[in-house]
Amino acid sequence: MDLSSLPVPEGDRDDDEKLLTPEERKPAPVQVAVVPVGFVPPPIIEIGKDGMPRERYRHPLEYPPAVYHVRTKKGTLRLLGSQNQVGPFTRVPRMAAISLSYERPPEQDDGGAADDGGPDLVAIRDFDVPAGATHLVAVLWKEGSAKRWTQPQAGIIDVSPGRLKKNEVVVVNATGRELAMHRGDAIFKVAGGFHGAVELGVNEKGEMPLVLAAPVSGGWQQLIDQRISAGVDQRAFLVAWRVPESAAQPTGVAFTCVSKRLEKAEPFGEKGAP
Repeated sequence: MDLSSLPVPEGDRDDDEKLLTPEERKPAPVQVAVVPVGFVPPPIIEIGKDGMPRERYRHPLEYPPAVYHVRTKKGTLRLLGSQNQVGPFTRVPRMAAISLSYERPPEQDDGGAADDGGPDLVAIRDFDVPAGATHLVAVLWKEGSAKRWTQPQAGIIDVSPGRLKKNEVVVVNATGRELAMHRGDAIFKVAGGFHGAVELGVNEKGEMPLVLAAPVSGGWQQLIDQRISAGVDQRAFLVAWRVPESAAQPTGVAFTCVSKRLEKAEPFGEKGAP
């Protein structure tokens, strides 16, 4: 579900704006989406002594963090990350660099109770905001040898309307292997670790033919063949990640594909001024 066009409740807007200085509220805000990409381990079900099935406890950071924060001069603004999805964009004040952190989830022996110090934040990185940018996607991934998302890597893609061509699709290849896309009659190889824009052809209906293939058994297996609408204020996203090879997924590649309309962010109001 795309919730990016839903209005922000007044109560939530007031809380956010109390964390901003007048200088941070003045410029037009930047829309940021956080996309953690990677394999999600399935639950482990065990049969207890009573014969009832139970899920074995996993450390919460075996899964990507779900809550992220952007630092302001008075505190932090909260963002939600959509696992392997380009979720809703959240407006943040325009600044030269954005400092992104994740909120460490409570562990089993924490009792789920937060202390008076607020959320436990772990810094990811600071990234520069390009001049004129309105929509940014922060892509997160972990090293293949890492079991937990304690130190995620991050890259930034500027997907602002008008910054990319309307026939460009934003591709995130977190599979660790090469993928292939058709571009007209030619095949375009997308290297493992690539995150950025790929220009595609456009048919007579103004649609982008999106064809994706992954290597298997010395050849290529087609994963998707569909048409995506192209528009100046629309952006197509293709996110791929590695999964264990199986009969259902012999290539060891999973993916999602979505087209989103990039809405303009409302400016911050004058509330919260000292």
